[in-house]
Amino acid sequence: MSSSASDAAPFEKPRAVVKKVLAESQPEGQGATVRRSIGRHELRNLDPFLLLDEFTVYKPAGFPDHPHRGFETVTYMLEVRCVCSTQCFAPLLFCSTHASCSLKRPHPCGSGYWLLQGAFTHQDFAGHKGTIKTGDVQWMTAGRGIVHSEMPAGDGVHKGLQLWINLSSKDKMIEPRYQELESKDISRGESEDGGVEARVIAGEALGAASPVYTRTPTMYVDFTMRPGSRLHQPVPEGWNAFVYVVDGEGVFGRETATAHYCLVLGPGDGVSVWNRSTRPLRFVLVAGQPLGEPVVQHGPFVMNSRAQIQKAMEDYYYGKNGFERAGQWSSSA
Repeated sequence: MSSSASDAAPFEKPRAVVKKVLAESQPEGQGATVRRSIGRHELRNLDPFLLLDEFTVYKPAGFPDHPHRGFETVTYMLEVRCVCSTQCFAPLLFCSTHASCSLKRPHPCGSGYWLLQGAFTHQDFAGHKGTIKTGDVQWMTAGRGIVHSEMPAGDGVHKGLQLWINLSSKDKMIEPRYQELESKDISRGESEDGGVEARVIAGEALGAASPVYTRTPTMYVDFTMRPGSRLHQPVPEGWNAFVYVVDGEGVFGRETATAHYCLVLGPGDGVSVWNRSTRPLRFVLVAGQPLGEPVVQHGPFVMNSRAQIQKAMEDYYYGKNGFERAGQWSSSA
């Protein structure tokens, strides 16, 4: 079944919101602030998802050298969308500091400014280094072990989402790998009436499919909806799913939600969304196939038993079984 934007819901088993969690601000890393929804005591995890943070970082804050084992991280650098009268959806930033800010230039619609900032530099102990900019995605499989840093590249505000996805027991000790997509390479779809746009990070939506390989089967779509528009998006039955509202206000099934709310969806074959407000609505829809395995987590290590967690800590401390470079490496950030 494909996505649609008609008024009538096409689902035999429409998904309803079964839990609503406000992502509240908390300190994280070194001087950074995150809004955490999944990973809080109200929503410890949602198999296969372990954590969802919306981060806002200004130099010199960031996430200096730290390890991971047993899962994947997906970092998505957010754009701020134009909400001018033309509803052009273009990236936008209003500078509240001064009118001649060097980090912006006039927006074509005349109502604001393009975003010229928002980037994170990543480097790890295996020699990998790169910068993901506004609208880019990094999909990192930590596997048996990685030590890395994630720090803002440049001045100004750096905003994004980071999702942690669990790996099955058979994949927890695989070699680390990266998949990176620049904004221009992310697949895009649009409803027939032009009311809904989709950036497909993983899976399929509105006729677009992502090239990202998901070791744990996952769907991850960034939707933007014009005022008055409707969306009926299929979600595989049996998968756990949630919505995170980035901006605006929408009706998800029968539940209304605004920015920074995480909505856990119940069982079914799809979700219906209506933007009944007068401004654009932006949200991510994420779904994944449950692993159905024990989850034991200690900070950045996620395994299936306490013994495996103890082993991960020992491997990191003594620099073995994937952490051989840990003791001799430090980032240049």
